[in-house]
Amino acid sequence: MSDEKREEPGGVNVEGGDVTVGGDVAGRDAVKTTTTTTIVGFSPKDVQRLIITVGVIVFVTAGIFFSGGLAVGFVALRELNRTVNSDNPPAAARFESALAHLRALPPGQSFIFEFTEEEISSYFRLSLAPQIGVTDGRVRLLDKSSQLVVGGQASDWGNLPFAATFELQDTPGAPLRLTSAAIQVLQLKDKDNKNLPFGWVFLPTPLLQPLASNLNNLFGNVQLTSVAAPAPQTWTVSGVAR
Repeated sequence: MSDEKREEPGGVNVEGGDVTVGGDVAGRDAVKTTTTTTIVGFSPKDVQRLIITVGVIVFVTAGIFFSGGLAVGFVALRELNRTVNSDNPPAAARFESALAHLRALPPGQSFIFEFTEEEISSYFRLSLAPQIGVTDGRVRLLDKSSQLVVGGQASDWGNLPFAATFELQDTPGAPLRLTSAAIQVLQLKDKDNKNLPFGWVFLPTPLLQPLASNLNNLFGNVQLTSVAAPAPQTWTVSGVAR
């Protein structure tokens, strides 16, 4: 074999080098032979770099599984990857109109706000996401819970995919509470070119607090009292203006 530059899958280039191993081999008491073998492969520097690279990959990919603070989880990531029409301008307009109505309510006025996943996801992608440096914005309502997951590619994070889960709460002026956040540092695709739920590492939630503040500001000073899911991917939220 000759020295050459080999490109490994995943875009990692590993350069070969010479490793020389020498030693004495004794056949009999009266015969002593010295053999030197040259192996073309990894130099000590290459091996050290490879070990560090593998260690980093293992660390970041294990973060999603072993970090107790990360509640994004496989369910939220799977749902975020689910196909929904988020490029629907009329749906986005309906959601924006409903938000404007909420912000205009007088204090003490109760309300019922019903919206679909397509409406909130279209509004986020087409209206809000471009203003905060997010591309491919998506929102998914999580089944049997008062949680939703927001995702996309954030310019603040080198256009890496991110995911953030929010839980509805009854705090006046802050109906959405950021519960967890993660970015995908190792991107793997399936046969349909969709992101697989691997290679994610958690983020401290304060790093995505500006996103949470932007979302809460959309609702104005309201207090939520209940949330129900009368139909698949549909929420009915009740509350009162403060």
